[in-house]
Amino acid sequence: MGHKSQKRIYFEGAQYFVTFNTQDRIEYFVEPIFCEVFVACLKLSKIFYKYNLYAFVVLLEHAHLLFLPHEAKDLSKIMQYLKRHITRNINFILGYSTEEAIGQSPLRLEGEYKEYKDEIEKINQLMKELKQKFIKKYGKEQNAFPKFQWQKSFRDHYIRGKNDFDEHVKYIYNNPAKHKIPNLENYKYIFTNYSELITDFN
Repeated sequence: MGHKSQKRIYFEGAQYFVTFNTQDRIEYFVEPIFCEVFVACLKLSKIFYKYNLYAFVVLLEHAHLLFLPHEAKDLSKIMQYLKRHITRNINFILGYSTEEAIGQSPLRLEGEYKEYKDEIEKINQLMKELKQKFIKKYGKEQNAFPKFQWQKSFRDHYIRGKNDFDEHVKYIYNNPAKHKIPNLENYKYIFTNYSELITDFN
């Protein structure tokens, strides 16, 4: 179901299949460094919002998630968090963020997140390491990627029973092949390679 965010319908106890795309379908995630950013932010969002994640995949210009929010209203909060922090951190790495110039970490200790100081410091350190890796690969004056943006909003579908759930897990699993991801046999950024993030659904 593809509601506009202000008309989004929440169902308590519902699992959701969510799709979100980069602006203009730019293939940022052809670069593994940006996929690492995505996964790191996904891990942190799970710590903050305590949701069950059943499957995910990062594709060249979009991503899919299948998850159960702790509370129904958390659906939009989780997606806003993910999109905001993936954007912030990728732009920090790309050199578009002013935060680098004023010496701030790419992820601030925001309000309710202060109790997770150690986890936030770890991701901040990872972002700095990924930035150095990116500069080594592309140089400080890179022009391979424009400033990162997501397409506005996201598409969600609430899962209607076990068959629907299984079909969406299968859909996510088969997506890299469907989209002809390069070096498919070694593709890393899919739920089957991150057992520590995934809630058992068998």
